[in-house]
Amino acid sequence: MTKSMTGFGKFTLNSEKYDINVEIKSVNSKYFDINFRLPKSVSTLEISSRTKLQEILIRGKVDVRIDINIHTITKHPSVQLELIEEYRKIFSSIAQTAGIEDKPKLDHFLRMPDVLDYKNDDSIEEELEKDALSALLSCALKVDEMRVIEGKSLEEDIIKRINNLKNNVNIIEENKADIFEIWKNKFIKRMEDMGVDSSYEEKIIQEASIMGEKADITEELIRLKSHLEQFQNIIQCEFPAGKKLDFLSQEIHRELNTIASKSSNSNIIKTVVDSKAEIDRIREQIQNII
Repeated sequence: MTKSMTGFGKFTLNSEKYDINVEIKSVNSKYFDINFRLPKSVSTLEISSRTKLQEILIRGKVDVRIDINIHTITKHPSVQLELIEEYRKIFSSIAQTAGIEDKPKLDHFLRMPDVLDYKNDDSIEEELEKDALSALLSCALKVDEMRVIEGKSLEEDIIKRINNLKNNVNIIEENKADIFEIWKNKFIKRMEDMGVDSSYEEKIIQEASIMGEKADITEELIRLKSHLEQFQNIIQCEFPAGKKLDFLSQEIHRELNTIASKSSNSNIIKTVVDSKAEIDRIREQIQNII
């Protein structure tokens, strides 16, 4: 199965107490690189969810955003009466010393440090974090579904291009004439053009054999066929496959370069140029495969 690294997902969890909205966006990357934008109420998810998300998404640059709208009270205020009494004594002492007749008002006390204390509703926080993690993982599964769909399209297109490359290999083989005879005829013609007696059969055969061996592309074609078969097998049967496919595409490109450098046949060179353009398109697509 082939999966793309590109995907997008949204998930919303609604309850009487809060609404949780999750968005995940993923693009290609060599590694698993994740960035969180979380409210403080669920900031611990950045640590607790990382491994679970990597198990689902495996690889890619991932951006996670969570927005939470709370409908209920999560912090309960309480008044520190003993502290207010201490502040009252201080205010009275200051007023007496400075000759101030005004008495402190309620808002004076409420503005003093630590007069109001807030206690968190731990039960709601625990429930919120649990639901936020559930929503986050559900959203990741939606992203994964999108990646599967896009991966299938990538696989179909790449296999079509691999079949094109196989056809091109057949064309190259068909145009691969007897290299020995080609070089033998070249040497005979060259000697005739120079006015040299071309009857030195043994010398011509020796030189033609050396040049023919250097220009032979049989081994390159064998390796090229093997790489193409491996490529098709990996993309259809292995997961994850992106790194292997990237390596194989480089090997295919290398064999094509070698064939082009050895060949003087115009049909072979044209077919190699077309093939290199095809493998370059494949290599671009592979960068987005897990």
